[in-house]
Amino acid sequence: MSRTLQVFQGGQGPLLNRIAVMFFFIVVTFVTVTAQQSDQSQSDANKSKAPSTDVSLSLPATEHDQKATQTSPAPYVFPTSRQRFNRYVRNTVGPVSLARSAASAGLSQWDNDPLEWGQGAEGYGKRFASNFGKNAIRHTVQYGLSEAFRLDTGFQRSKRKGFWPRLSDALVQNVTSRTRSGKRVLSAPIFVGVYTSSIISSETWYPSRYSYKDGLRSGTYSLATGFALNALREFVINF
Repeated sequence: MSRTLQVFQGGQGPLLNRIAVMFFFIVVTFVTVTAQQSDQSQSDANKSKAPSTDVSLSLPATEHDQKATQTSPAPYVFPTSRQRFNRYVRNTVGPVSLARSAASAGLSQWDNDPLEWGQGAEGYGKRFASNFGKNAIRHTVQYGLSEAFRLDTGFQRSKRKGFWPRLSDALVQNVTSRTRSGKRVLSAPIFVGVYTSSIISSETWYPSRYSYKDGLRSGTYSLATGFALNALREFVINF
C-alpha cells in the first residue's frame, strides 16, 4: 500500500510543480497588465483635468476630421507562404524555441522525470533532446496540416482594447486557426500536432513503462500550457 502511494505521489509531483509554474506566469501577467491599465487611467485623468489651450477645439469638426478620429482595426491579411515557412522554422529551431526546450528540460531535471534518465549532464541532455524532438514533431505536423487545409495557425496580438477582450482573443488562438477570409475555426492542425508529438515520444524514446495514455496526458498538459503562454505573448512579450 505504501509503495503504491509513493508511486502515485511521484507521478503527481511533476504535474503539480508545472501547474504551479503556469499559475505563477498567469499571476505575473495579470499584475503587470493591471498596473499598466492603472497608470494609463491615471495619466488620462490628469490630462482631462489639465486646462486646454488649443483654440482649435472650439471650432466645429469637419466630416473629414471626424473620419480621421475614428479608429478601426486593420483588416486581416493571410500570411504569405514565405512568412508561414519562416514561422515554422522559427518555432522549430529558433532561439526562443530552443530556450523553451532547455527550460523545460531543466524543470524535468528538477522533477527527475523520467526517473530512468537519471541526473547530471547526461540526464539533462536526454531531456533536452526529448523536448526538442517533441517540439519538432509538433510543429512539423502542424505546419503540414495547416498548409494542406490552408489555415493560419500563427499568433497575433489582439486589436481590441481592455484586459478581458484582449485576454479572450489570446486564449481562443490556442485552439483555433484563421481561414483565408479571416474566419476563426477549431484548429485540427494544432490539436493533431500537440497529441501526435506527445504520443510518438511516449511510444518510442521514453522508457518502456510509458504508453500512449501518458502521451495523451502530456499532450493535454501542453495544450493547457499554451493558454498561459498566449496570455504572456499578448500582454508581456510576443515571442
